[in-house]
Amino acid sequence: MDADGDAGGRGEIPWILHLDMDAFFASIEVRDDPSLQGLPVVVGGGGSRGVVAAASYPARTRGIRSAMPMATARRLAPDLVIVPPRMDEYRRVSAQVMELLGTVVADIEQISVDEAFLDVRGARRLFGTPEEIAALLRRQIREQLGLPSSVGGSVSRAVAKIASAQAKPDGMLIVPAARTAEFLAPLPVSVISGIGPKAQAALERIGAHRVGQLRDVPVTTLARALGPRAAEVARLADGSDRTGLGRLVKDRSLGTERTWDEDLTDPAEVRRRITLMADDVARQLRRSRLVARTVVLKLRSPDGTTITRSSTLDHHTASGERLREQVVALWERERERMRRVRLAGVRVTHLETAAGMPVQSELTARSAGWADLEAAMDRAVDRFGAGTLSRGSTLGPAPDGAQRTAARPAPDEG
Repeated sequence: MDADGDAGGRGEIPWILHLDMDAFFASIEVRDDPSLQGLPVVVGGGGSRGVVAAASYPARTRGIRSAMPMATARRLAPDLVIVPPRMDEYRRVSAQVMELLGTVVADIEQISVDEAFLDVRGARRLFGTPEEIAALLRRQIREQLGLPSSVGGSVSRAVAKIASAQAKPDGMLIVPAARTAEFLAPLPVSVISGIGPKAQAALERIGAHRVGQLRDVPVTTLARALGPRAAEVARLADGSDRTGLGRLVKDRSLGTERTWDEDLTDPAEVRRRITLMADDVARQLRRSRLVARTVVLKLRSPDGTTITRSSTLDHHTASGERLREQVVALWERERERMRRVRLAGVRVTHLETAAGMPVQSELTARSAGWADLEAAMDRAVDRFGAGTLSRGSTLGPAPDGAQRTAARPAPDEG
């Protein structure tokens, strides 16, 4: 490998960093209210159906984890501090983090609101070794944003992500290529992304409890346990994986969902809520410079019945209007079946990076007008926060007497 790290993987220099913000939502709340420092803080809904969206590390020491019912979290920590989520603030800070990363590293793949992969080969001449770049980024995030972060580094994105998890909280771990297999060997197979309980149980049945044991399992045997991922996992276990940025974009998804304390029984209100969700997901796509082709609507009734319906578009898009059309159509087909809605969610899959995608043949003056409008809405939300500019169909009572403005597309002049 040359000094910049050859993608063929012949040398020893890691070039992939995985940066993950530590307990991101909770850390922002503690930063903004220092009186919460050291307390078991969770972000989430405090109602009877509330769930934990994020937990501070003091809360995690009590056994509290994300997605846990809030009632369970309260039992584990009677002194629990519950903070309502401020999603717009978290996204604003996320944009600041990504902007800061971009001042040092050009090749960034943001994979969620609080984590990103970085290819640092182009940054090495200016900023030094991968270790020095990781330390610089963590220091700048701490100094400029007041937040902790952890970084893992490797010649493989999968190993970099595992390394950042091992470095938490507020740490850094760079794994040289020659030591990859040694680093992974004692770790449980569950550290590998995508190895869930079923796959873990299948691997344990063939005697593979730890990553190092996978090296002794024939690929044909692995294939019976893991299916088509067997070869990929085998490369990871023996340290030969060299997967860089971008490969896994198609396997990702973005979305949002909400559980309400009171069931929704008015179809128009469900329609309004999922429209807001579609716009929110579209903003996530645009901020991540991604486009999606498949839209998924999730609905759950009070008795636990859950249905998931999807629609695949002719073209990739990041338009809230296109996503709204699809989720509303999916809802209309299910509204007679789902008379009461406890939870709803909107998700998009089959993602691609926006750069280089072909121009959509469906682009008309009206759709171009929506694109201009949504860009303006993004700027307004970034500057003033959510709720100041909305679709007319989603307007509810304005908070504290504030006046809301309904957004409309530019007129179709074609």
